[in-house]
Amino acid sequence: MKKIFTLVVLLSLAFAGFAQKSDPSNYDDLMKQSRKARTTSTVFVIAGPVVAAGGVGTLIYGLLANEIEDGNAIYDNNGNFLGYDKKKHTTEIIVGAAGTLGGIALALASIPFSNKASDLKREARKAKLKTSFEHINIPGFQNNYAATGTRQYKLSLVIPLGK
Repeated sequence: MKKIFTLVVLLSLAFAGFAQKSDPSNYDDLMKQSRKARTTSTVFVIAGPVVAAGGVGTLIYGLLANEIEDGNAIYDNNGNFLGYDKKKHTTEIIVGAAGTLGGIALALASIPFSNKASDLKREARKAKLKTSFEHINIPGFQNNYAATGTRQYKLSLVIPLGK
């Protein structure tokens, strides 16, 4: 019985410890998340067209190289001309097309991050009405705190005046 009781107490303490988290509606936390989302959006917007431009360049190179490049002349054992040995540039074409599509997808992936940053910033700047209970220790005899404290109901209006 003692083992079961100890296990239940330890599990409840563990779950209570993991359940603690900071206030997600805190102004500083929301602004930090907004800045991170905005930075991610900016990186995606900048990197997307760069990757797409590299993909287009590689694609054009592969297509033009297939058309323009002359191959080596091929002769048989008797010295008869058989044709030209042309190198195929399908790898460049496939990599260029994949790079182009990847760059476009990367640029479009920045849209949800930009929207999230705007929503978080708007949420951080809203006025909030918060309620909480605080434990207050009352000074007692000879500057000692009383053995029992009292709980105070707190109602506060938070109006962020940040940047």
